Amino acid sequence: MATLQHLTTRQIDEVIRGARDRCVPATVTVRGDQGWKNLRARVVDAPDEHLFLEMFEARDGQDLWPFQPADKVGVSFKLKHHKHIFTATVAGVEQVPGEDGQTVRRLRVCSPTKMHRMQRRAFLRAPVPPNRVVRASYWLGGCDGEPASGSDEPVWSGRIEDISAGGFQMISTDGANDALETGDTVGVRVSFGAGEETAYADAQFRHRIEADGHVHLGFQFVGMAQSPQGRRTLQQIGNKVSQFQRELNALEAARR
Repeated sequence: MATLQHLTTRQIDEVIRGARDRCVPATVTVRGDQGWKNLRARVVDAPDEHLFLEMFEARDGQDLWPFQPADKVGVSFKLKHHKHIFTATVAGVEQVPGEDGQTVRRLRVCSPTKMHRMQRRAFLRAPVPPNRVVRASYWLGGCDGEPASGSDEPVWSGRIEDISAGGFQMISTDGANDALETGDTVGVRVSFGAGEETAYADAQFRHRIEADGHVHLGFQFVGMAQSPQGRRTLQQIGNKVSQFQRELNALEAARR
């Protein structure tokens, strides 16, 4: 069964109503000159073929994203047992009084005509089974800017420890991780092994941890729902996560 499913118009309407009634937390994904950024929000209303998202941003105005009408943004939220993802068109931004009396921003987007949902288990991290080796290479910039062979631009690599449709953690094997700062956008190439299809994605560097004599690097996938190729990659990774979960469950059952 496909982990990424295309919803019908009726299903989209039901999901939007459910998200509005529960005021579910949401993530708004945008891309600027410095790469991808995920902004926290929540669904607060859905009138007249529009969706209102209350943005949780710095109130000093310094970090407010400059949304403009007709901008394309990615929106995702969890509802029941699925994560829903879609691309939306910005219709405007409004300033309204918040619950604490301070002004908050509401992003108004057009209700989506296309939406995908992914089973939430695909976003649960699955350790790579002990009989498999999954490797990742990464470079500064997006996945479209992979340095050519022989280029002076650096490409680093490592072995993936665990992975989900939301991101992965890897062990650095080349010691070149000091070049990254939290929030940097990188291009990523994930190799699942000989004979397996390679996955390409944009990601953000999230953390660096030294433990057990290794350097562990954490990355979050970004922007994959915004393009057909990105959604194919999301489907591919989600399928692998489900496969790893099944294999680990089988190994655990065999030990009993």
